Amino acid sequence: MRPLAAVVAAGAITPVGLSSIDTAFSHRAAAAAMRESPLVDAEGEPITMCFLPTLDPLVTGAERAGLLAARALDEALDQLGPAAPSMRVQLALCLDEQLGQRAPGGEASAQRLAADLGARVRARAPEVAVKVSTRGAAGPGFLLPSLCESLAHGTIDAALLGGVHTDYDPARVAALDAAGRIFRPDNLDAFIPGECAAFVVLMRQDVARRCQLAERAQLVGLATAHERARPDNDEPAFQAAGLTAALRTALAPLEGRGLRAGWVLTDLTFETFRHFELQAAAARTQRLFCEPQQVESPAQRMGHLGAAAMPLHLAIASEAFLRGFAPHPVAVSLAGSDGGERAAVAVMAPG
Repeated sequence: MRPLAAVVAAGAITPVGLSSIDTAFSHRAAAAAMRESPLVDAEGEPITMCFLPTLDPLVTGAERAGLLAARALDEALDQLGPAAPSMRVQLALCLDEQLGQRAPGGEASAQRLAADLGARVRARAPEVAVKVSTRGAAGPGFLLPSLCESLAHGTIDAALLGGVHTDYDPARVAALDAAGRIFRPDNLDAFIPGECAAFVVLMRQDVARRCQLAERAQLVGLATAHERARPDNDEPAFQAAGLTAALRTALAPLEGRGLRAGWVLTDLTFETFRHFELQAAAARTQRLFCEPQQVESPAQRMGHLGAAAMPLHLAIASEAFLRGFAPHPVAVSLAGSDGGERAAVAVMAPG
């Protein structure tokens, strides 16, 4: 089984860690980051949130997302070392749906952020193309097929897949509050707002060897699908047809080699319908998993991860594989967007 791509570098910044490695270790140690936020709800009450206290509390929204992204991106780029200037790089930036909205007469925040980060990459690797997706948490899964194809055909040397998310914004908090999606003692079917940025560098194995970069993880399967159940409707989540199909497709290459997944990284918060969906999909795909399975949901301790979920999963898995604290050598990352998009990515330890 030839991998679709190899993970050779990672960068992350989260409320439990200021780098990829300390986030991965803190996640394994079950660190949590909930605290009272300076932001308030419609009644003027502070909300519980996971946020980065080292950032200026007056910086919000897209500007804050830019600060998060720059730090995680720099960490990933630093690991490329002297090979970076000669690389043809594709930056694939995944953002939340609201950042794609264009202000009247102005440019969408997503385009400004993508341009700024593209310029940051060009300072290290001058030949850079930029793609941006505002499809939310499942966005990385929809970009990965074209990235892997470009790597396979040799049109690029490296793909920088990243995601950025922040709920630290008064307008965002107001919208979540109005939709009844903010977690509090009297509203458990909801999520804790959060923020995060994560990037991974993907390469072909032969290119990684030529650049003297060690493989941290291998992408071996991926799939996308759609579900009818969303936060704004009452469609039955137990249908789970899309997530079931995505899991079967993503894990099929492993089944052909007699391998099964034992580690599941999800973007699940405390919203009930997504838990019902995963339960139904897991029951239908048990033959693809070993016993027992380790199912982890970082968002329940780090806050809502949005478009950063899958890149963060890949960063956590690659650090865990590299340093020997992964609970299983085969993992699958699962994520779902508010619009019904679902994505599954299977990764395994190299070797």
